[in-house]
Amino acid sequence: MKKNKFTLGWFFISLLMAFAVTACDDEDDNVATVTFPEKQTIGGAASETKSLTFDAVADWTLTSSSTWCYFITEETPAAKAAEGVKEYSISGKAGKQTVTIGISDEGQDYDNTTVASITISMNGQEAVLAEVTRNATGRTLKLYKKGEGDAWVEVSEKEGIEAGYNDFITYKAVANFRFAATNRPEWLSIEGGSIVGSANQEVEFGIKVVENRPDFSKYVQVGNINFQDEEGKQVYTYTVNYKGMDPKDMKLSGPNAFNWVVSLKGDTFTQTSSTGAEGTSVNLTYNNFVEYTVDVLNDDFVSVFVEKCEQDGITIFKTSIPDPENPDEELVDWIHTTNNGKNKVRVTVDPSNEKRIGYVLVLPKALYEQVAADPFCEKGNDGLIGYDESTGEYGILSKYQNFNMLMEFTQEDIKQEAKQEFTVKLNGFQVINCDEITDSFEIKFIKDNWGNDIVMKSIQANNGDFYLISPMMSSEYSVEVYNEQAQEITDTIELEQTGDSMGITIPNDWDGTHMYVVFKDYENSPKKVLMITPKQ
Repeated sequence: MKKNKFTLGWFFISLLMAFAVTACDDEDDNVATVTFPEKQTIGGAASETKSLTFDAVADWTLTSSSTWCYFITEETPAAKAAEGVKEYSISGKAGKQTVTIGISDEGQDYDNTTVASITISMNGQEAVLAEVTRNATGRTLKLYKKGEGDAWVEVSEKEGIEAGYNDFITYKAVANFRFAATNRPEWLSIEGGSIVGSANQEVEFGIKVVENRPDFSKYVQVGNINFQDEEGKQVYTYTVNYKGMDPKDMKLSGPNAFNWVVSLKGDTFTQTSSTGAEGTSVNLTYNNFVEYTVDVLNDDFVSVFVEKCEQDGITIFKTSIPDPENPDEELVDWIHTTNNGKNKVRVTVDPSNEKRIGYVLVLPKALYEQVAADPFCEKGNDGLIGYDESTGEYGILSKYQNFNMLMEFTQEDIKQEAKQEFTVKLNGFQVINCDEITDSFEIKFIKDNWGNDIVMKSIQANNGDFYLISPMMSSEYSVEVYNEQAQEITDTIELEQTGDSMGITIPNDWDGTHMYVVFKDYENSPKKVLMITPKQ
């Protein structure tokens, strides 16, 4: 009995141990893989401090591998650090972080560099976040900025340098060794592409934020740029600061602001624009809303609406901005914008029973605050509406119309364009018969690929023939050609627009497979399909 009891007990102990091992394995399997920040290289001389900026996805701990490389926190300021109070491990919460690193002369050899590693730990995993190079003694590099009267003033490494927004900010580098700039942030643009200098040579360079990257230019940026010698004995690290775009500046992309008509129902937006040399016009139609892209500092902007109307025979303007001088004044509340993402603005208009004229503007927050303080220019010319000396007219000042206007429109009844047929002329003058497509397979093929509510016709053609298809519907702006597999072959076909007609030349090497000429509107919605087959 004792033997059986002993054996049974060990059986349950074994089960418990197996369960514990399995549970540990499961827990290990559930540990999420951490994405670590990109490794940085930081250089400096003894007694200097450096900034290390990184973005942590989880709570973190930093550890230094060498006693001459330490951390300075609010609890251990530089003064205490100089007295020997140093931190070699610090911790923090997830998010964007900037920590201060101190460099001492402990154990330094003449003309030899030393490197310390800073390791970051998150969720039980670790990686090298930065390598700190302590420069060899006897070598110097200095940066200078333009001061008063364009005099060069030395830039301290603590101060760092600044990148421009639209224009390069110029600096000068001087070293007693050959050097090159390395490890610059991806958001930083260097005039000429690089910075390279010889010993005791004065090298001027300019820096600014990268162009055409709103994801960089709209926000404050902080990074490091290194100046390193060719032997790897010196790395001088300077902080690079970018203050963000001008608080009153704005980049706008989308349809042109003028020649808009909105239906009384508010569900159709139509813009008339010229097609160019022929003097013809094209109407672009949008359903329910029109979308624009607005880029301002920190995506902080305000939409402003204006209505132009007649009152007692006088033209007046109403706005959506509360007027401090007239708090009871009626505000424009029938125009709206919604944000579809940080910088996507959709314009919508309420239904109306009568004609009215409206304007939609977007102002960066700093500019809006300026305008809102005096919207009707009663105290000066910083407001939105007033007498414009450049145009000699009273209304929205031209500086806002030119740079901040999304849309100027008239809301009125829009006559809907009827569904149009089209004609085809051989060689541009001989009208030929367009056959209705009756083959069920062809009809299904066209509908499956381009939709139901379209005009479908077909013609027979020879290699080398030229056909003129007209008229194009006023809402159409693109023509595409497809093969029997519904694969686009537009680039292989010669197309030429003439007035409101589209010319197509059949290739000389055409193998007779069916071609489909598809007319689409601005929303990429097919409206007409012309099927071309070989003559029998």
